[in-house]
Parts: sequence; C-alpha cells; structure tokens
Amino acid sequence: MREVQEAIAGDGVPAGELKVGVAHALTEIALTRPLDFIRKKFPRVDIRLTTGWSRVLLERVRAGSLDGALILLPEEDVLPAGIQGVAVGKEQLVVVAPKEKAVRRRKAEDLRGVHWILNPEGCGARSNLQRALQRHNVEMHVALETYNYELQLNLVARNRGWSLVPSRILHRSAVRARLRVLPIDGLRFPLTVWTVTREAEMRLVAVIEQFNRQLNEKLSVRPR
Repeated sequence: MREVQEAIAGDGVPAGELKVGVAHALTEIALTRPLDFIRKKFPRVDIRLTTGWSRVLLERVRAGSLDGALILLPEEDVLPAGIQGVAVGKEQLVVVAPKEKAVRRRKAEDLRGVHWILNPEGCGARSNLQRALQRHNVEMHVALETYNYELQLNLVARNRGWSLVPSRILHRSAVRARLRVLPIDGLRFPLTVWTVTREAEMRLVAVIEQFNRQLNEKLSVRPR
C-alpha cells in the first residue's frame, strides 16, 4: 500500500529513498553518467548506494534490504523466483598476461604454476576461474588479492602474475600497451549485466527504465 501511495501521490513524480546495490566490477559504469542522469531526472529520489558481490546483492534484493541492484551473472544463470530484472548488456572476462613475456600457452593444462592476481574471496569471476581450472586438474595459486582492477593490471604489467578482468576495464587501462590477452581453450567467462528489483516495486519503474537506458548506452560503446 505504501508503494502504491508513493507511486501516485502528488504530481506522480517518483520520490522517496531508494536503496540500490552495485556490483564491484560495475561501479565505474553505474556511478558516473547514468547515476548523474538519474539524480538530475528525479531530484526527489534519494538514492542510497552500496557496493558488493553480485550474489550477495541479489540475495539482499530478495530479502528486501535493497530495492534494486546492478549485478553480473554468468550468461547461463536465471534469476530466482520473486526477482524481476532486465538484461542491459554483456561483459566478457579475459585472461591477461605481461606483453613482454613470450607466452604461448593456449590450454587450461598449460596454466599450472601460474600465479594469479585476483579479487578477494566472494568474487564470482574468481570462483568461476577456480572451478574451470579444477575441471582440468590445475591448482589455482593466488599471489595477491585486491579489489582494484587497475592495480591488478599494473602488477601484471610488472610481471607479478596473471589476472582475470573484464575486457572493458582492460581497454581503458593506462597500462594496456604492456599487456596481452590470452585466449585459453576451455576457459570462457561470458557474463550478463542485470538490473534487478523485487516484484511489484511500482515506485521503481520509471527510475529503473531510465537507468537501464543510460546503462545500455554506456555498455554499447566499443572500447578504442
């Protein structure tokens, strides 16, 4: 009843507090132009943001502690019952190594002994990588954990290890000229970018529609 009243109150302009979660890997997309646009378009909406891992944010939306979230899920995953969402784009993770090394590894079995620079435990991409390596009986050696993708890429460029990052982030990195992408047979990590809400969140409809449009435009821009 509160949501219905807020949706139709006064002049019908969305208003009130919205608690929104953003996956770590998507913060630089969501917290720039799309969020600025939403705040300008809906000045009476007080957006409270939090960042976290996608599956944790998804569970918080389902539990009601978040009104909505921007998350990344493996391409084959489906949303759980009670959650509605819109797929707004695609993301591809790539294995990154130092460019200066004459690397010719192309199979998962060839990754034995590689030291990885990855996100901390809880990251879905890290878990996917570990499971993929385990299927090929390859142990994953983690040399360093950090949330910062640019730091990860800087360390790879310094030959401290290899990493697994979104191709979008690699292409805008200041050190991309010192890095190379290694396609590995059997290791593909296509992801879908979702905006998700609980069902029947009427006060979110207009805000989410505009947010999705802005995100789709930003995600569709091809890196140079």
